Amino acid sequence: MEFCVFGKVRLSLVASVCAVFLFGGGFPEASRAESLMDVYLQAQQNDPLLKGAYYQQLSVKEGQRQALAQLLPTLTAFGEYTDTSQDIKSSDNTVYGSGSSDYDTTTYGLTLTQPLFRWDSIAGYQKSKVESLQAEAEYLVAQQELITRVAGLYLDALSARDQLHYVETEMAAVEKHYELASGRHQMGLIPVTDLHDAKARLATIRAKAIEAQNQLDDALQALSEVTGTTITDLNDLQASIPLVSPEPADVATWTESGLEQNPTIVLHQHAVEAARREVSRQRGGHYPTLDLIGSYSDEDTDDSLFGGGSEVENLDITLELNVPLYQGGEISSRVRQSQHELSYAEQELTRQQRTVTRQVRAAYLGVQTSLSRVEALQQSIVSNQLALEAKQEGFMSGLYTSLNVLDAERDLSLVSIDYARARYDYILNSLKLRQAVGTLADSDLAEIDLWFIQ
Repeated sequence: MEFCVFGKVRLSLVASVCAVFLFGGGFPEASRAESLMDVYLQAQQNDPLLKGAYYQQLSVKEGQRQALAQLLPTLTAFGEYTDTSQDIKSSDNTVYGSGSSDYDTTTYGLTLTQPLFRWDSIAGYQKSKVESLQAEAEYLVAQQELITRVAGLYLDALSARDQLHYVETEMAAVEKHYELASGRHQMGLIPVTDLHDAKARLATIRAKAIEAQNQLDDALQALSEVTGTTITDLNDLQASIPLVSPEPADVATWTESGLEQNPTIVLHQHAVEAARREVSRQRGGHYPTLDLIGSYSDEDTDDSLFGGGSEVENLDITLELNVPLYQGGEISSRVRQSQHELSYAEQELTRQQRTVTRQVRAAYLGVQTSLSRVEALQQSIVSNQLALEAKQEGFMSGLYTSLNVLDAERDLSLVSIDYARARYDYILNSLKLRQAVGTLADSDLAEIDLWFIQ
């Protein structure tokens, strides 16, 4: 097996992959890698979920305008033209006489209606204002969800790329091991079982390489699904990033903030209030309505049954009171239905409060766990590095076989990948913690973007 020199330590091809995960920048550079903020800004413009939430917000605001219209006056213009042909054959009434006449009548006018008391409309408008606030909260939820979704997909793609490079590097080492085993078997230095083992390892790692490539392609496609553009290369995470514990170091404080500020909880609180307004609106079906109606009309007739034309103007002002007495029980049923929907909304709020409590705790503990894993895996890398060096020296002196060195190299690379994944988890859990307490913003993602090699 061939070795390369790294400082004063001899490292194989597989072991050298650790430098990629520890120090970054080890992968071949494409013409231009997409930064985390590049991907996020593209997603802001093209993500169907976010754009759908935006248009849904606009739709709800139009509903508020429509509800307001139910309280405002309505003005209706009307006009009518009638052409009358009359032929009196006979009549006992001397007023009508006899003979024929042909005349037209033109009528036009305006009707103004101003609702004075319609409780269902008043409550409906109050409900629409709450629904508008609910839509704003829904859009905020979609915005924060996009931040964590893009970050998660970006980090998953980096992790998939790490895995692919590890597999490709290990495959190169296994291929050299197979060549070495084949040559030694031909010389009768090793049994055929060792050759079969090397061949099996090579077949396994080649299958892993295909799987790793598919996973990377799928991860990049997931980013393209969000951004609507083709993503081919990403920035590497720097070797050193600020790893700090959440402040304050009290999960109860974070949970309290989440229950107060989480936009999903705010959304459900508005949903409860909207359902309560709907109950009031349906009860308005039992209440009387009072409208002020003003009407003006002008009727111009060229002729009439009595002979001679006329022009008559009318101006009417009416107070119209309607008192519902019985409508087959429909209103009472609608009130009960809205009360059930209110109870459902209250239960959904309770469920979401419990969900947020769990999310805050999971994200908080996830940050702490990631920090512990990073520290532990750093120590593990050192231990595996020392074990690899010992087996490399032992291989040169004949104490260890190439398989022993290959296994040590694999163990070191796997630990290095786990170390990289732990740092990715720390970043994502930090964002999720801010999302759970409702403080996540674009600036948080922009700050994290500085942790990547630009």
